[in-house]
Amino acid sequence: MEAIDIQPWLFRVEPLEGESLSHFLGRFRRANELTPSGLGKMAGLGGAIARWEKFRFNPPPSPQQLEALAAVIGVEGERLQEMLPPPGVGMKLEPVRLCGACYAQSPCHKIEWQFKTATGCNRHELRLLSECPNCGARFKIPALWVDGFCQRCFLTFAEMAKYQKAI
Repeated sequence: MEAIDIQPWLFRVEPLEGESLSHFLGRFRRANELTPSGLGKMAGLGGAIARWEKFRFNPPPSPQQLEALAAVIGVEGERLQEMLPPPGVGMKLEPVRLCGACYAQSPCHKIEWQFKTATGCNRHELRLLSECPNCGARFKIPALWVDGFCQRCFLTFAEMAKYQKAI
C-alpha cells in the first residue's frame, strides 16, 4: 500500500477590524488546534509565529514571510500587513494594554493599543489599562486571550471599562 500525501485542512478565521496580529494568530491557532511552532512549521516560518505573538517585530515580517503565512491561513498578505504597526511606529512589548470599552464593542486586541505613542483610546477618550483594575494581574499576550476576562479574578475585559479614567 502506498502512503498518500494528505494535505491538512484548516478552519478559516476572519480578521476583525483593527485586530493585532498576536490576537488573530491566537484565534486561528485555537480554531485549528495548532501550537505556534506547528503553525510556523506549516508556513515554513519556524519560530517567527511565537515571536510575532509577543509583538517582537524586529526585524519586521518580510512580504515573503507574510505571503507564506497567508497561503496557510487563507488571509491576504496585505490584510496581515494591516495587523502590524505602520513603518516607523514603535511597539510597546510590555505591558499588554487594553481599552475595555473598545473590547466590549469588538472583542479583540487592537494593534494601536501597543504603539509606543498610545496613551489612551482615541475613540472613547479613556486611558488604556495595563492590568486588571480588580486584582492587579497583568494581561497575558493577546494570542492567549480566550474568553475575554482576567485570568486571575475573571472580571471581563468589557466590565473593566467602568474602571478606566478619562484622558
